[in-house]
Amino acid sequence: MASSPDFATQILADVRRQIAVDDDVLSETKARRNVVKRVARTFSGALKTFDSGSVAHGTVNKPVSDADCGVILDRRTYPQLGPDGDDVPSDEIVAEMAEFVLAGVRDEYPDASCDVCKRAILIEFHEPIDDEQDPSVDLIVALTRADGDGRWIPNTEAHDWDASDPEKHTELLNGPDTGTRVHRARVIRLAKAAVRQDDTPVISSFNIEALALDHVDSEDTIAESLRDLLLGAADDLAGGLTPDPAEVSDPIKLPDGVSASTATGRLQKLGDAVADAVANTEDTDRARAALALAFPDFVDASPSSKQWLAEALRAGNAAAVGAAFGGGADRLKPTRAYGK
Repeated sequence: MASSPDFATQILADVRRQIAVDDDVLSETKARRNVVKRVARTFSGALKTFDSGSVAHGTVNKPVSDADCGVILDRRTYPQLGPDGDDVPSDEIVAEMAEFVLAGVRDEYPDASCDVCKRAILIEFHEPIDDEQDPSVDLIVALTRADGDGRWIPNTEAHDWDASDPEKHTELLNGPDTGTRVHRARVIRLAKAAVRQDDTPVISSFNIEALALDHVDSEDTIAESLRDLLLGAADDLAGGLTPDPAEVSDPIKLPDGVSASTATGRLQKLGDAVADAVANTEDTDRARAALALAFPDFVDASPSSKQWLAEALRAGNAAAVGAAFGGGADRLKPTRAYGK
């Protein structure tokens, strides 16, 4: 017996193709990260380096802006640093690492520059791969802890150190098996793409990744998992901030200026649109129309699908209109003129 068509997942597969990173760009991004790590490992007292962030997790979308990594310093070499020592802040050691790494990177990328940010050293290469991609590398200078899980990582704005465990985050997102990892990464990439269409994304990429650990089931279709992630994220954020999946750091904050109600409302609307596609996945026009609301930058509704949207606008369908047009769309009134 032939299986029923799953147009929602087919349409989302096309979205994934559109947001997929080109192999040459990903290779160059990793090469830049590896140069930074190779130099950082030769710094006095460095124990090892690690990869982190979306490139390491397989959740990066096009265009690629950066790759994340870190170098771990041995507190026995720097006994005065951090809360386990004499509370010497991170500022000076991070500045020393920045100067050291930049000098080594310039052997291969002569135009490279660096800047010390709140958490990491930003290394920019000034060698564009194409018109929109010149990936940078963020290097975290981490310090081993005397007690407890994770590492101390810099907070140069507060002239202090904070506990975190980026290595555990990568371990969680890359496990427990290949099938789960690949499925979850595909769903995360779609959720990130949906949120990033807004002028002000309501949730960070890492927050999406953390929520996906709880809400994505590899036994489901991609469309079903995306629905569950978006709606589950809305429910969770309505109850409070997302806990650190490594159980080391403070809960994950929402972007500056974004309230919990705004984030919850937007994710609910996106999830409702995907849910409509899942509920009508055997109807290609209806599935496409619903996903065009969630992914207006990537999915073009067919003529009959556009008629469905016109009817939603005329009827004042807040969920459909809100998913398509973002915050404030709930206030749109029905109009007889639309679509004529």
